[in-house]
Amino acid sequence: MALAELYAQYNRVWIPDNKEVWQSAEITKSYKAGDRFLHVQLEDGTELNYPVDPAPLPPLRNPDILVGENDLTALSYLHEPAVLHNLKIRFVESKLIYTYSGIILVAINPYKELPIYGDAIIHAYSGQNMGDMDPHIFAVAEEAYKQMARNNKNQSIIVSGESGAGKTVSARYTMRYFATVSKSSSNAHVEDKVLASNPITEAVGNAKTTRNDNSSRFGKYTEISFDQSYQIIGANMRTYLLEKSRVVFQSENERNYHIFYQLCASAMQPEYEHLKLGNAEEFNYTRMGGSTVIEGVDDRANMVETQKTFALLGLKGDFQMDVFKMLAAILHLGNVEIAAVGDERSSISMEDKHLRIFCELLDLNCDKMARWLCHRKIVTTSETVIKPMTRAQAVNARDALAKKIYSHLFDFIVERINQALQFPGKKHTFIGVLDIYGFETFDVNSFEQFCINYANEKLQQQFNLHVFKLEQEEYMKEDIPWTLIDFYDNQPVIDLIEAKMGILELLDEECLLPHGKDENWLQKLYNNFVNKNTLFEKPRMSNTSFIIQHFADKVEYKCEGFLEKNRDTVHEVLIEILKESKFHLCANFFQDSPVSVSPFSSSINIKSARPVLKSPNKQLRTTVGSKFRNSLSLLMVTLNATTPHYVRCIKPNDEKLPFEFDSKRVAQQLRACGVLETIRISAQSYPSRWTYIEFFSRYSILMTQQELSINDKKQICKIVLQRLIQDHNQYQFGRTKIFFRAGQVAYLEKLRSDKLRHACVLIQKCVRGWLQRKKFLSMRKAVVTVQQYFRGQRTVRQAVTARNLKETWAAIIIQKYCRGYLVRRLCQLIHVAAVTIQAYTRGFLARKKYQKMREEQKAVILQKYARAWLARRRFQNIRRFVLNIQLSYRVQQLQKKIEEQSRENHGLLERLTSLASAHMNDVDTIQKLESELEKFAAQKRTYEEKGKKYREDSEQKILKLENQNKELQEQKETLEIKLQEKTEEMKEKMDDLTQQLFNDVQKEENQRMILEKNFQNQKQDYEKEIELLKGEIKILKEEKTQLQQQIQQEIIIQDGLKMEVGQLTKQAQKIPELQKEIELLQTQKLDVEKQAHSQKRELREKMSEVTKQLLESYDFEDVRSRLSTEDLEHLNEDGELWFAYEGLKKATRVMESHFQSQKEIYEKEIEGLNFKVEHLSQDINHLQKLFREENDINDGIRLEVSRLTSENLVIPDLKQQVAELENQKLDLENRLQEQTVKLKEMSNRLHYELERDRTHRRTTEAQNEVDTKENESLKGTTQGTEGLSNGLMQDEVQDEVQSKIKQVTTRLAVENMDLEEKLDMKDRIIKKLEDQIKTLTKTIEKAEAHVPTVPKEYIGMMEYKKEDEERIIQNLILAIKSSQEHTRDLNLLSSWSSTKSI
Repeated sequence: MALAELYAQYNRVWIPDNKEVWQSAEITKSYKAGDRFLHVQLEDGTELNYPVDPAPLPPLRNPDILVGENDLTALSYLHEPAVLHNLKIRFVESKLIYTYSGIILVAINPYKELPIYGDAIIHAYSGQNMGDMDPHIFAVAEEAYKQMARNNKNQSIIVSGESGAGKTVSARYTMRYFATVSKSSSNAHVEDKVLASNPITEAVGNAKTTRNDNSSRFGKYTEISFDQSYQIIGANMRTYLLEKSRVVFQSENERNYHIFYQLCASAMQPEYEHLKLGNAEEFNYTRMGGSTVIEGVDDRANMVETQKTFALLGLKGDFQMDVFKMLAAILHLGNVEIAAVGDERSSISMEDKHLRIFCELLDLNCDKMARWLCHRKIVTTSETVIKPMTRAQAVNARDALAKKIYSHLFDFIVERINQALQFPGKKHTFIGVLDIYGFETFDVNSFEQFCINYANEKLQQQFNLHVFKLEQEEYMKEDIPWTLIDFYDNQPVIDLIEAKMGILELLDEECLLPHGKDENWLQKLYNNFVNKNTLFEKPRMSNTSFIIQHFADKVEYKCEGFLEKNRDTVHEVLIEILKESKFHLCANFFQDSPVSVSPFSSSINIKSARPVLKSPNKQLRTTVGSKFRNSLSLLMVTLNATTPHYVRCIKPNDEKLPFEFDSKRVAQQLRACGVLETIRISAQSYPSRWTYIEFFSRYSILMTQQELSINDKKQICKIVLQRLIQDHNQYQFGRTKIFFRAGQVAYLEKLRSDKLRHACVLIQKCVRGWLQRKKFLSMRKAVVTVQQYFRGQRTVRQAVTARNLKETWAAIIIQKYCRGYLVRRLCQLIHVAAVTIQAYTRGFLARKKYQKMREEQKAVILQKYARAWLARRRFQNIRRFVLNIQLSYRVQQLQKKIEEQSRENHGLLERLTSLASAHMNDVDTIQKLESELEKFAAQKRTYEEKGKKYREDSEQKILKLENQNKELQEQKETLEIKLQEKTEEMKEKMDDLTQQLFNDVQKEENQRMILEKNFQNQKQDYEKEIELLKGEIKILKEEKTQLQQQIQQEIIIQDGLKMEVGQLTKQAQKIPELQKEIELLQTQKLDVEKQAHSQKRELREKMSEVTKQLLESYDFEDVRSRLSTEDLEHLNEDGELWFAYEGLKKATRVMESHFQSQKEIYEKEIEGLNFKVEHLSQDINHLQKLFREENDINDGIRLEVSRLTSENLVIPDLKQQVAELENQKLDLENRLQEQTVKLKEMSNRLHYELERDRTHRRTTEAQNEVDTKENESLKGTTQGTEGLSNGLMQDEVQDEVQSKIKQVTTRLAVENMDLEEKLDMKDRIIKKLEDQIKTLTKTIEKAEAHVPTVPKEYIGMMEYKKEDEERIIQNLILAIKSSQEHTRDLNLLSSWSSTKSI
């Protein structure tokens, strides 16, 4: 289809306009190729011939169906006027401030609070897809959060726009959305801290400008970190290019940063008196703009809010006061008066009040500061020159110092906020929110605007590449052939600014020169770029400016102040003075190696788009331009590593009027923020996209009946499009959508409107013809009736005479009177009949009503008494059931406690018997050693007698002895070899045995410890359950009192009682299970202890066998029979006898160490048993208290029962129930008696065991006496053995034997003392148990003493006489039979309550 065909009659176009930018017009005459003018009519009715011969055709207007679309890319014609008109319709008429433009959210500032940001709106957008609901900032935040959770990829939300467009508010709402949706369950309140960082940064970084009352004067990128469950765990903030010049200079109707005015508003409060502040009008740095107050803003209240947010972030009062001191010092520094002394000098009075306060606040030397604010030091290679400064130079130095202090303070606050938002763990993902300045152009543009526009160039490049990539992905997903789209690439502008020998590098180079000037730098720019780079121009009428062609517009920059702002230098002497400050915060600001504020500066390497030469001078890298370039490159690296989402904020008017749309200002911002570039990229390909179902439903009117008969709608759409649009390049068929080029949807809308217009004409023709025919027929009918009446009147006049008229009139009168009489007669008859019927019916109804009232009254009285009797009966049954459960539960608890105590006493007795057996084994070993010593003494005596005989016969048997000596020497050698072999074998056996024994003992101890821990844990669980049961018993008591007070609410109380009875039955069923588990654990514990005791006995037996084998392996009699005295002397000299004795000593040491380890184990076990006994005594005391309380409760219950039975227990059924209760009571008493008998038996057993322990103790004492005697005999035997060794090592052996004997005696004495203490403890425990049993028996006897009385004079609450008893009972029985339905309802209600309790 040709483009000219779209410019047909009745179509609408957009005509350029000076006021509204674009104006709508309707084509009055179809355009043909070759026409020089397009005939149009404006909306105000004026005709216009729009020239189109040299100029292009005006842009077409979209159909009305597309006006007000949520997404601008859905428009058929994508161009600037269509976008402007769509935004205006949505903003002005629909009051909608958000619109999509592809992946961009366009947000227009309404300058009015709207109720669209509450928690309900947040939850409505949570979990929704981006296109399912109306455009909103929450939809963009939800899309970022959803993509982060789905793809595990970091996200970024880029919020940009000019001052006053609402960037800060939009960023704040996105952070609030994340804090609400991803709130954690912890108590750290990380979300509140993240949100609290906004008021602080706004206080120190926002100010009032001519365009905005809360303008952000810095860029901010906030990374919100999430953990693996996608909940906020922390955040980090990076800032860019703070406007430091605002600290010392503000334009008219502008303010300094908010924090200064908040301080001044709070100056009169006592905590700020030491800052010596006053009204903001008193300080130069706050009154320069002439506007110190913002309408509707309370600076004092904002100060309180700032302090609260500081505290919420953990920055307490000391930190806040340090910050406020720095801010107050800056204000006082601005009021320092610098006087001119001649033309080349300046001075500051030493009596200057503000200088003195400044030095006091920062703890500086006032003399030095006054001098070096007016002088500068120039250091050369040969000398140092101090040069005075003019007043203008001194004022610049003062202002530079103030800017430097504020810059460091701002970075320090941001660093502390980041520290407060740090998190200990590792972040999983993050979402970054970039709140950065948009493209700016003013009447005078300086270094700040240059950096801002440079940043926007970088962001626009990243944005274009991302949009191009998304467009390509859409076509690939739908299998559309991809053709390269030409889009604006602003890389040449970026190269002009940041590349080698670019504007920034030339600026840094000029800053290095000592006499560098703005004019010299500008001249270098002219020489390098004028007529060489099309993006750089020189103004015609100025030699102090230059023009750069940015992507949005041309901007003219004034070179004045570029070098000074880029250097951002303060005199070194002033820095040194601040370093010497005793105020730690001020001194830390100006250290040589300050800590980096950003945590990313050390971990990411920055690369620019083009290679940049590195200067050897360090000062080049410290300029503001180089810092900003590096931070911007770091930001680009971060954004490229994330998935971006774009929010473009638009300022609708400069007057800040709500819902006022200035088309010129909006069009300028749309060009600057890249929205139109996105639309242009979309328009070059296939901007309009319709699904097959949408196309079918919209354009089915253009389809023929043959086409509609096909079942496949997708095929129908293809056939229709091929018929309607002949040029197949104008559309493409995707998988799920049809893609149209620009204008094709409008052409289809034209065909559709033509078809509808033709149908309307046809319908109008038929309707108008039918209306005319209907009108004609009605007129014809009216004429015929008029003719009929006229002709009849004429004939009547001709035929009728006067006599006929009189006769007819008389007949009519006679008929009238006759008919009246008949009707009156009939009416009278009907009236009489009706009155009689009414009388009989009313009497019948009255009698019936009277009888019914009598019956109902009697029934009500009967029901009243019957229901009262039934209710009392149910209540008594329930109370009886509850009492039975309570008594059974308490008896079971007593049985459980008694069984536990009996088991523990039995365990203690078994342990005592095991200790006694161990002691007996020790006594046996000592007796064996004594017997062996006696043998050695006997052998000694025999050897002495033989020695005497050998001496007498020595002379006779010298030759024999010599021969025997030789033989003995040989035997000696063989014996030595055998002894060594046997000793080595015995050592190895002993080592193996000891290792095995120790391993077995350790395993058993570990198992025992594990079992004891499990037992303790289960015991704690059971105690907790018992406490829960006690709490429920208390609840039952409270409900009992409620029953007494609120007896009228019987049905509600019955439901509660049934519920609680069900719970008690459940818990009563659990109690035997718990008792069984406790018994199993105790049996397991006893088995383990028995196994340990048996293993210990086996170890002792093994050790005794080993010692026996050692002793038996040495046959001393055979050896000594073969040896002579000389041989014995030789043996003693060689040390063989000593070697054997050492083996015995080692064996005895091993035995002693093993006995000591067993003793320690027994002592630990005894301590554990003592602790358990104490714990049991505490439990018994607690149970006694509970029994006393329950007895008191039972007494109260018995009194209540006696009172109620005195009122109610008369009927035979009730007497039977009383008998049953008495039987149950007798059963319980029998059980209690059996329990008391068992307790007495247990006490007898304990007495018997105590007597056994006492006898055992006496035997142990007797054994100790025997041991002492045996020790004395052992001493004698040791003396005999010392004689055998002939004096060898007598002292050492004697000392060792004595020490061993002392150890054995002390050990036995300690064991006896321990046994005595344990027996005393058991005596005490048994006495306590006997006392408790006595108290329990007394309480039972007291309970038996109370016998309820049963008076028989009342039924319910009604007094009666005995002669009326039978009649009342008969009436009650009749009432009970009549109230079967009521009882059925109650049964249903009770069954429902029981099922509920189950």
